[in-house]
Amino acid sequence: MFSKYKGRFGYLKKQPIRLGLMALAVIISSVGIFLIGYINKGDSKNILSLVAVLGMLPAAKLIVSFIIQMRAEKYTCPKDLYEKSEEILKDSEIVHGYDFYLTSYKENFPAPMVSIADGQILVLLTSSKNLNKECKEHIEKYLATNSINGYKPAIFDKDSKYFDRLSVVCKNEVNEQDYVVMALIKNLSL
Repeated sequence: MFSKYKGRFGYLKKQPIRLGLMALAVIISSVGIFLIGYINKGDSKNILSLVAVLGMLPAAKLIVSFIIQMRAEKYTCPKDLYEKSEEILKDSEIVHGYDFYLTSYKENFPAPMVSIADGQILVLLTSSKNLNKECKEHIEKYLATNSINGYKPAIFDKDSKYFDRLSVVCKNEVNEQDYVVMALIKNLSL
């Protein structure tokens, strides 16, 4: 039901629901623990009250993550782009993922698709701002920090150009390093 894995189609759309339900479950269990302690002892000065208060810490973290994911939800990969990329990639084994929201200290980069093959990182951006240069620099810096050499990011803001390059790159061979680079891209994303 829920795509909890980064890089799968529908991740950005379904992740807020998943986080919201988890936060609700943690809040309800903390309130339940508090009420059990209160009903049992007659006041709030007991160990279960402390456990309930400490249970609210993960709930607060989940609520913050939920709010962040809600803001990124609108950048999920459109179904028509997903179908077009799947058509191009049907016989290919290149490393490919959907629904990325790359984060940095200065700017965030919504990327519905990322493909990696033969030393190339193809990123499709869907931002109204022209952030291609900043996104490329951010990925290059992150790869250099993690001692990954030989990969060049190519950032596209038009899906037609992205698919033209993807149709050429999808014929290339895949190596183990491509999976490492995709894992790093997933670490950059929400």
